[in-house]
Amino acid sequence: PEIVASGAKLPDGIVDGEVVALDHTGAPDFAALQAAISDHKTANLVYFVFDQMFAHDEDLRKLPLSDRKDRLRTTLVGARENIRYVDHFAVAGDAVLLSACRMHLEGIVSKRLDAPYQSGRVTSWTKSKCRGGHEVVLGAYTTTNGAFRSLIAGAFKNGQLVHIGRIGTGFGRDTVARIMPTLRQFETPTTPFAHRLPGKTGDVHWLRPELVAEIEYEGFTGDGMLRQAAFKGLRADKPAREIETETPAPVTTALQNLAPPTVHTHTVMPRGSASVMGVVVSNAEKPLWPDGLDGDPVTKLDLARYYEAVGGWLIRHIRGRPCSILRCPDGIAGGQQFFQRHPAKGQSSLITAVTVSGDRQPYLQFDRTEALIAVAQVAGLELHPWNCEPFKPEQPGRLVFDLDPAPDVPFDRVIIAAREVRDRLQRLGLVSFCKTTGGKGLHIVTPLKGEGVDWASAKAFAMGVCKMMAADAPDRYLVSMAKKSRGGRIFLDYLRNDRMSTAVAPLSPRARTGAPVSMPLNWTQVTKGLAPARFTVRTVPSLMSKLTAWEGYCDSERSLAQAIKSLGKV
Repeated sequence: PEIVASGAKLPDGIVDGEVVALDHTGAPDFAALQAAISDHKTANLVYFVFDQMFAHDEDLRKLPLSDRKDRLRTTLVGARENIRYVDHFAVAGDAVLLSACRMHLEGIVSKRLDAPYQSGRVTSWTKSKCRGGHEVVLGAYTTTNGAFRSLIAGAFKNGQLVHIGRIGTGFGRDTVARIMPTLRQFETPTTPFAHRLPGKTGDVHWLRPELVAEIEYEGFTGDGMLRQAAFKGLRADKPAREIETETPAPVTTALQNLAPPTVHTHTVMPRGSASVMGVVVSNAEKPLWPDGLDGDPVTKLDLARYYEAVGGWLIRHIRGRPCSILRCPDGIAGGQQFFQRHPAKGQSSLITAVTVSGDRQPYLQFDRTEALIAVAQVAGLELHPWNCEPFKPEQPGRLVFDLDPAPDVPFDRVIIAAREVRDRLQRLGLVSFCKTTGGKGLHIVTPLKGEGVDWASAKAFAMGVCKMMAADAPDRYLVSMAKKSRGGRIFLDYLRNDRMSTAVAPLSPRARTGAPVSMPLNWTQVTKGLAPARFTVRTVPSLMSKLTAWEGYCDSERSLAQAIKSLGKV
């Protein structure tokens, strides 16, 4: 209504634009838009206008876009702040797209300035995206013990709905609460899909194929299934029948279709270099690990390709958090190893330098997969992010319990300890996830609901949990760092739960023999016989298309304040 009121003060006409919610950096935030509309809190929404079709009763549609935009600029003179003119850049699209991606925007729209206005899908304009984005039809949702778990996506092909995968991430508690009434409204007793879904369907709730969702994804598997799809929101403006099976055109194709003819030049790569996701990796064949447990060394190029393969999943767990890297310029056998927390001279522009209140020097931060390729270029073998809420370094975002066994403790006892930590946290109202450390221990991670609990309280809570566990079984556990007293016991390390303390990221490689990886696990995997050494830079990429570990992580954020109260009653 606020935008309508502002528009009523402008000259009569018909314009084209998009309503947007902006985040704290001024970038569009689709989830915030969904929340604003759902909660009827629309005062801060902005209508970005990019075309004009009519001025009073004058039809402008046959005019070229450049003329229509000139008329639009005049129409919007004196418009209020919540109606804004969208300017354009009459330059090569690839440069604008690169800038948009570096600003963490979704992408750009490229249009011919000499084209008339045409409705529907036409060749005079195209979208180029920084990362995979798509609309899908929702055919079902799944639950576990009555709690929402995932969405099942489809698209129409020859008039029939075909299954194209599951959407397992992107669901915070508020998001689930917002979409569930709509999902229930569209439930139906029979499947809308043309073919039987693979796997169990006992906890599947079928939907009439009328709801459209916006998603992000990392591509398709060999059998046409979405890979690492994340939910962004429902699209009430999109008819489901328009969503057909297709793969969005590659960015390079879209740019080439619109760009004027150019004289093509061949860029010569420096000898021994390679390019991954457009990032040059020099000395690509330099060994970083002497042996990847397959008899061959793991090179800089191998590391870059590993980051490319897992980056879409990994980035979601480090984005918006300061992150240190362990650099090994000459590999793990070369001697020199050092942590880097702050940007260095000549640092890649793909890597974000983030300022934290109270600290003089900015910190490294990695918000997109290409930044991880830049990490590989400087032989960054390990990623160690803060455990804060994304973009809120003063706010605890997760707790990490590091189970560090003495050399004489068999790994099966570490597994028992991990399950005990999980059960204790569950009794306190927290949900936990497990991952290997890339070494001999395990990490238990519990996501926290953003609220006013400080780091000191978070650390004290973690210490309290560990001390109680050690007091109950002093022959098995201890909270002392002194190695001389660890014999036969597991050190319950709670010290990673502080403002600047870090823990190795899930899917981060480790600078250890065999190129192991800190592998996220399902709790069903955390059982006798688990062999962490099999998760390596070589083996993990092939597992990504089937990775279901940590599904529902965002849904599992719980109140630390409430858990602290519960601990006080134990």
